[in-house]
Amino acid sequence: MNKFTIVSFLFCLIGLITAGARGTGSRLNGPVAAADTLIEIRKDTLIENYLRDSTYKAVFKRDTTMRVDSAALRAQADSHKVALPEVLTGDLNGLAVCAGSPVSVPFSTAGGRFAPDNQFVLQLVDASGKATNLSEPAKAGPFGTGTLTGAVPLNIPPGSRYSLRVSATNPAISGTPQPLRILPAPTARIELPDGGTALTVLPGQPATIRVALTGHGPWSFALSDGTKVQNVLTTPYELTVTPAQPTVYKVVSVSGPCGSGTVSGEVIVNVNENPNPEIALKAPAGGYRICTGTPFQVAFTATGKYNAGNGFVVQMADSTGNWTTISGSGVASPLTARLPYGISPKGAYQIRVVSTLPSVLSPPAKLAVASQAVAVLRNDTVRIDEGKTAELTVDFGGGGPWFVLLSDGTYENNITRSPHTLKVSPANPTPYSITSAGGACGVGEYSGRAYVAVKIPPSTIATGNLSGRTICHGSEITVPFTTQGRFYANNKFIVQVADTSGRFVNLATTYRDGVLKGVINPAYLKDTLNTVRLRVVSTSPAVNGSETTLRVIAPNVSQAIVTGEGTIRPGQTSRVRVAFKNGLPPWSFMLSDGTQVNGTFLNPYVLTVAPTTTTEYTLTSLSSSCGAGIALGKAMVTVERN
Repeated sequence: MNKFTIVSFLFCLIGLITAGARGTGSRLNGPVAAADTLIEIRKDTLIENYLRDSTYKAVFKRDTTMRVDSAALRAQADSHKVALPEVLTGDLNGLAVCAGSPVSVPFSTAGGRFAPDNQFVLQLVDASGKATNLSEPAKAGPFGTGTLTGAVPLNIPPGSRYSLRVSATNPAISGTPQPLRILPAPTARIELPDGGTALTVLPGQPATIRVALTGHGPWSFALSDGTKVQNVLTTPYELTVTPAQPTVYKVVSVSGPCGSGTVSGEVIVNVNENPNPEIALKAPAGGYRICTGTPFQVAFTATGKYNAGNGFVVQMADSTGNWTTISGSGVASPLTARLPYGISPKGAYQIRVVSTLPSVLSPPAKLAVASQAVAVLRNDTVRIDEGKTAELTVDFGGGGPWFVLLSDGTYENNITRSPHTLKVSPANPTPYSITSAGGACGVGEYSGRAYVAVKIPPSTIATGNLSGRTICHGSEITVPFTTQGRFYANNKFIVQVADTSGRFVNLATTYRDGVLKGVINPAYLKDTLNTVRLRVVSTSPAVNGSETTLRVIAPNVSQAIVTGEGTIRPGQTSRVRVAFKNGLPPWSFMLSDGTQVNGTFLNPYVLTVAPTTTTEYTLTSLSSSCGAGIALGKAMVTVERN
C-alpha cells in the first residue's frame, strides 16, 4: 500500500468514526464517542510523522475485510496522544541593557518533533504583546539547544515591561518569555538649589548651582564655562562657582553607561559690583542662650563694600535699650564675645553686630542669659525594708537641663524639671550627698545630705522536720533548712547534734548549691534505738537554728531469731522461720545448711527445707544496713524412716 492510499484511507476512516458518533451508523463494533475520535494535528507536516509511527501502521495493516476494532482504535488513540513541541528560553537573571546593545540568549527544546524546515528566531516583546525579531532565523544544535544573538533597537523606549523569547517557525511556537529591562539614556538639567534660574552675588562671592541627573550612573558632564565632572554617582550634583562678571551656565553634554544623553536648563549668576553694605546675623533658632562669663562665637555675613580700616564688633542691649560692646574688633565672621559677670539672668536682652567704616547695624537677635546651676539634695531620712527602693529629692536652679551625680554613683542627666526624684536601692543603711551637679553652664553649686535607713530583718534558721526518719549510726543524710535575714559571704552552715549532757556538738557537714548534708554519728548512744536532737547553725552571723529530732539505730545491734519444728518423712518439706528485730533492712543471713539470703526486706522470712535426715538449723551470719547482727534460736526438723 503506497503513501497516497494510506492517507486516503485515514481520512475515510475518520469520516466513518465521526458519522458513527452522530448516530448515522457505521461498520464499527459499537458506538464511538466524538471525544475518543478527536486527534489534534496542528500542522500538515506532522501528519507524515504520525503515519511513520509503527503503532499507527499496525492499526491500518492490510485486511481484506477492512474491519476496524473500535476498542483497539480508542486504546491506540489514548496511548499515543501527540506531545507538542516546546521552546524553552534560557534564564536571563533580570537582564538590563541599553537601547542598541547586543544580547545573547540561550535556548533549548522539549516535547514533540519540529518540522525539518523549522528555524528559531530571537524576539523582543513589548508590554502590548507586539514582538520584534532581533536575530536572523537559525537552526538549533544537534541536541535541540543553541544561542541566538541580536541587538536591541536604538529607538525603543526605556522601561521594565519587556521580555525576550526564542520562538520557532514550523510549527509557529512562542518560547517561554524572560524579563528584560531597557535602561534610559542619561539626562542633565541645570538649576539653582531653590529651583530658580537666576541669582545675584557680590564680586568674589561664591554661588551654588546643581545639576539634576536621570538614567543610570555613573554620569559625566561638561558645563558651558569649561567645567568637566567625571564619574558622578549622586544626583543632584552641586557645584560652587565664583564668576567675576554676570555669567550664563548651561550643561553642554552628558554621558553615562547608555551613551550620550540630553541636556536642559540654564542658570544666570549676576554680579553686583556696587552693593550697599549689609550685615546679617546667623543666629541659632530661637536666639542665643549664653552663660555669664563664657566665651561664645557670633557668626554673621557682611555684603557690600566697606572702607579701609573697617572692623566688626558684637554688642548687647538690656531691656532699656542701652547697647554695650562685648567683643573685640574683627574683620570677618565669626567674632568671639563674652557676657559680663554678674549679669542678671532674668532680663530681656538683644545682640547685634556693628561695623565701624561705615557704621552699619545688623538686625538684632534675642539673647537669653543662663545662670550657673544650683542643686540641693533635700535633707531627708528615708526608711525602707531590705531590697526596697528609696526616693531622694533634688531641687535645681539656674540654667538647665541639669545633671546630678550622687555619692553612691547614681547618675542622671537631661533633667528638665525641678524638683527631681532619684531612686536608690542601698543594701545597707547609707548616707547620700551630691558628688557633682550642673546644667547648661557646666558644673554648678551643689549641697545637701540625705540618709536611707535600711531595715534588715534578723537572721534566723529553721531546721526541717526529721522526726519521722530512722537511720543507722554513721549515715550521711540531707538536712533541710530555711533562712531569713542576711548571711555573709564567709558564712558556713553546720549540722549539730546534742550529746548526753545536752550540749550540741558539730558533725561532719558539707554544703553545696543549697544542699546541706551531715554524717549522723553522735558520740554516745544509750539504747539500741535512740532519739537524738539535731539542728542547723551558721557561723557568720552566729545563729542557732530550730531543733528537730531523729531516730538513730546503734551499730551492730540487729537480731535474727530462727524458729521452727517439724516431723517429716523422706521427700517431704518443712519450714524454717527467721524473724528480725532492731537494725534497718535489708537483712542478709546464712543458715547452717549453707542456704544464703542477700538483701531481704521481708520480716519474718520463711524458708522451705527438705532435709533427708534429722537436721538442726541455726544462723551462721547476719548483717543489716546498720552493720553485723546477733543470731539467736534454732529450728529442728525430724525425718522419720520406716
